[in-house]
This record gives sequence, C-alpha cells and structure tokens, in this order.
Amino acid sequence: MTAHTFQNDLAEKFSTARAIGVEIANRMKDPKEVRQIITAHGNISIFGEHPWRDTAFSAGYPGIILLFAELDRQSPEEGWDLIAHQYLLALQEGLQEEGYPNSSMFGGLAGIAFAAYTVSRNGTRYTRFIRNITDLIIEEVSASLKAFVSGELWPGPGISPAFYDVIMGLSGSGRYLLEIANDDDRAYKLVIDILKFMVKLTDPITVDGYCVPGWYVPQRYQFTEEDKEHFPKGNFNCGLAHGIPGPLVLMSKALQKGIKIDGQVEAIQRICEWLINHAKEDESGLYWPSFVSFEEETANDKNSERSRDAWCYGTAGVARALFLAGSILKDEEISRWGIRGYDAIYSRPEKVWNLTGPTFCHGYAGLLYLTLLMAKDTQEERYEGYIERILDPLMDCYDTQAPLGYKDIEIKDGIDKAGILDGAAGIALVLISLNTAGESEWNYPFLIS
Repeated sequence: MTAHTFQNDLAEKFSTARAIGVEIANRMKDPKEVRQIITAHGNISIFGEHPWRDTAFSAGYPGIILLFAELDRQSPEEGWDLIAHQYLLALQEGLQEEGYPNSSMFGGLAGIAFAAYTVSRNGTRYTRFIRNITDLIIEEVSASLKAFVSGELWPGPGISPAFYDVIMGLSGSGRYLLEIANDDDRAYKLVIDILKFMVKLTDPITVDGYCVPGWYVPQRYQFTEEDKEHFPKGNFNCGLAHGIPGPLVLMSKALQKGIKIDGQVEAIQRICEWLINHAKEDESGLYWPSFVSFEEETANDKNSERSRDAWCYGTAGVARALFLAGSILKDEEISRWGIRGYDAIYSRPEKVWNLTGPTFCHGYAGLLYLTLLMAKDTQEERYEGYIERILDPLMDCYDTQAPLGYKDIEIKDGIDKAGILDGAAGIALVLISLNTAGESEWNYPFLIS
C-alpha cells in the first residue's frame, strides 16, 4: 500500500522532527566518541552497568549502523555510508575483543548480520563478512533446535521465552533467516525447521492436570525473581518482545513470503484466537496484559493488571501482531481486533499509556512508529490525530543539552543511551522515517512489518 499523505500542519511537524533525527545522527558520527559518552563514569543503568556492548544490536554498534544505513538509503549521495563503514570497523574490533555472541537478534549474530545487510546496498558490499556471520548463525540455530528436540534444552513441561522470542530467541534470528531464505538454501531449510518448532509450540500440553497452550512458561523460566514470586505456577507471556506474538508474526510473514508447512495456518489462527480471548477491557477501553497467569488460564481467575501501550509489552505490540496476521490470512475479523487496539490506545489519556520516556522499546518512539505503520496500512484519516498525539511528547523530550539529544528516563535525571532498542539511534530512526514508514527493512527485527 502506498504511503499515507499527511495534512500540511502535520507535515511541518514531520519536517521539524526529521531535522532532529538528522541532528542526532550528526552527533553520533564518531563511533568511538559515542562509546565514550555511554561508558562515561556515572552513566549507569538500573542494572548497575553501562548500557553498552560493542556487539549488541540493542545497545551497541550494530543497531546504530541501521540509522546510517537508512540515511544512506534516503540520501545516497550524502556520505552516510562512510559513517556506517566506520561503525562496521568498530564492530569488528568489538568482535575481536568480546568474542562472537550467540545467534540472537538483539544481543547476537543475527543483529550483526542484519546490520551489515542493511548497509550493503542490496548485497553489493560486505558480502564475505555477512556470509561468515550467517554461517555461524545457521550453525548455532541448527544446533539449538536439535538440542531442543532431544530434550537437552528447556526440559518441560513448558518452555522459556528466551528460546522463541524476538529479543533472544528464534523469532528474532528467524526473521533474519527468513529475509535471506530465497537466496540461501540453508537458510530456507532452517526456516522450515523453525516453523515446525513454532507449529509444535502451539500444541496443547498438560500441566498439573490442565490442558494449556504449549508456550506455557513455568516459574523456573521466568526472567526475574519478581516474576517468579508473582507467578508461582507460571504464566503465558503476551508481549511482542518476549511472548507468543513473536512466533505469530514470524509464521505469518513466512506465509506471506510463500513459505508454508502443514499446520502453520492453524497455528497462526490458534495464537490469534488465544490473544483475542485474553483481551481485556476497563474504563479506558480495550487492552492486552503483559502476562496471563496459570490460574487465569486454567480457572478463569481475573488479572486486572494494566500493561504499557508499548512495542515490547501491551496493546500496541499485540494489536499490530494481530493486524498483520489477519491481513496476511485475509481474515478481516482478526485484523479488526488490531485496529480496535489502536483506537483504544488513543481513546485514553496519555498517562494511562504508561510509557517510559522517548525510546522505541517501551516509549513514545515505538508507539509512534507502530501508529505510522497502521496509518499506512489502513489509510484511515483518524490516524493523523493519533500520530500528532504521540509525536508531540516525543519531540518535547528532545534536549539540546543532552550529548545525543535524548535520554532514557529510567532514572530520575535520565541516562545516556545510544542503541536502537532504548537509545538515541532508535528514536532518530523513527524521526527520519515519518514519511517513509514501512518502506525499508530497518524495522524488520522488531517483527512489526
């Protein structure tokens, strides 16, 4: 579908916002300087460490490369590719120092390969580097799937989201493999194996005498001690970043690309039905929770806990996943649930969105970009008002005194972050893509298009 054409007043805001995005990119031209800013004394995250790792797509050189790759795509004569090249050199140094990470998208090899792929000018550059990294991804993902089938990984009943999710698991690495599957027979075959696993993941299992979805997460596989305490009998993760919407989108995108196996359509429908059945409604409208507890799934206990309206968890990510799945299946009823989700978000006050600052993962930038994609896909005029509502607070967060223009406000005075997930690069990518949302591949790792 063609890009949405916006009214003049919003177009002017887009121009101002894009200028901010380019300014951020200019501040990030020197990879070593960016690294120094983030690893400066006192720039410590809530996890007690500097929010940086050279080789991490989420918080290092690979994600930042996407910013310069997109600027190069939009303005190929302005030399942004030369800056991306310097980042690739810094990334290679990081690989030598840190060693090669796992195969994941946001912390591992898939993110590195994807970053190099985006700046390769349609595969004409960095071919050896990309091939070598891809070889490692295929080797590790293949080994992981074999270990899972043999029972060596994640003994059941249930499974850890880390094996199948977008951030660490097969939904993320699978998205990269899906993108190259038509040109690499090994990747194609591995995508088939991933799809077989994901179809199997949707089969019901028995836990404590109850029949529950196969993506059940037992207490021992919860990510945090707080979640282990909160969910003593386990839960079902609903977030796009870590939950079942990731496999839903990957299976749907594979279907869209003509890759289909037995049970795939039924698995997509099964996940959609489960998510729709677990939609909730309160005085602020329709929403999806972050988790469904084991008790709620088996005994219909009600969980009234609200979630963010963000990419990572909550209505924005889930509704987008449902919209994509419905569109690909040509099932208007499923797609309408996605549209209803966005109408609900923008019917409630901003404070109820529960967003944490300007970032992509759990902040304004992510919700803005998802809303732009919905505007493009639906061509509905009401999205202009939605976009303006979310763009204004994002622009208000811009701080000319901050080294990279934006801070993540996870702590009182904010913290400097550079990466794509919760840093300046992700925000800048959204700001330079307001008129081109969905036209390039930089957003693919988020499994939103």
